[in-house]
Amino acid sequence: MRYAKGSIKLSESHDYPLLRQILRCSFATHSQLCEFMRLGGHEWHRHTFTWRIRRLVQQGLVSRRTQPAIAGEQFVYSIGASGALVLQGIGEYCLLAPGNRRKCDDDLSVRHSLELNEIHLTLLRSGVQLRWIPATDIRSQNELTTFGYAKDYDAVVEVRLSEARVVKFGLEYERTPKAEKDYRLIASRIEHETHLEHLLYLIPNHDLLSYVVRFFHRPGPRIYFGISRDWQTQLLDMPVVDASRQNRLSFREALLTNVFTLVG
Repeated sequence: MRYAKGSIKLSESHDYPLLRQILRCSFATHSQLCEFMRLGGHEWHRHTFTWRIRRLVQQGLVSRRTQPAIAGEQFVYSIGASGALVLQGIGEYCLLAPGNRRKCDDDLSVRHSLELNEIHLTLLRSGVQLRWIPATDIRSQNELTTFGYAKDYDAVVEVRLSEARVVKFGLEYERTPKAEKDYRLIASRIEHETHLEHLLYLIPNHDLLSYVVRFFHRPGPRIYFGISRDWQTQLLDMPVVDASRQNRLSFREALLTNVFTLVG
């Protein structure tokens, strides 16, 4: 089959996974995307990855920018208008259409996405992750179905604690404080969460943790608060604060409460 001059044929095993990852990250650096593709078994050589993403940028499927204050000399990528249309055509969740993305393009949103990527990559490197449900999927379920989550979490994660034990938890990365009224509204929503038994808030420093934790003493899923740098170094063994009991324990110990057992 011949293709029109300037067009490209997208690879099912390489291009589509890369486009999906960019959409789900919202924003990602060159190195982050390269590692996502390597850990996912889609691309093993950095120079091939660089050629591939340059090709997608040239076709308007991916947008590229420089933000030295956030990413240094690396490019930052996001899904392009054409890329979103391609993904919609194969059933990907694209509620956040490119035309509506401008409000999410500020530096704080980009920084939040890049730091959340590092949280995700730490989990991928460990090998304990079974599933990472990104915010795009959660938002689609919440807006389009009657069986959504209580809020638009940054992710919902499934991890394997042992051969027979798997647990799912909601993940929130809270890098900047919100107003008290916002936290009270969030806490009231989470009180009605029926899909999750555990929720982890990762926070950059102890002062912000002390501020946020006091709003979450309602019934509902068990909510734990930990420092993001501890996640990077200790992962599931990181120390957390149980919001309801105000005691400290490891996140692994917390997850061992009410886990379910795999059958078969």
